[in-house]
Amino acid sequence: MQTGAGSLLIFLMLGLAGSAAPAHFGFRVLAYRQQLDKAYAFAPDTQDGGWGYSWWLMRWKHRVHADPSLNFFGGIAAGSGWLALVGSVGVLLLIALQ
Repeated sequence: MQTGAGSLLIFLMLGLAGSAAPAHFGFRVLAYRQQLDKAYAFAPDTQDGGWGYSWWLMRWKHRVHADPSLNFFGGIAAGSGWLALVGSVGVLLLIALQ
């Protein structure tokens, strides 16, 4: 079996997505819980803590609350969410190019 540069890149993108996605989901739960505990208002369509909330965090909208804990949880969720998105898109793109 021969492996080329494309296979290595797929492996690296899978590793990126595979490590960043659990961090995103874990810190998203912590940010959501912090927002509930502090009774901060939710943006429209983010009350359930699902995909809309993830997108809201990834656009750094949590900073308006100026809560250090929410900024910490939301910041890590946002950063790891973008890394997971880049890794997932990279895997799909590389598979399509193979």
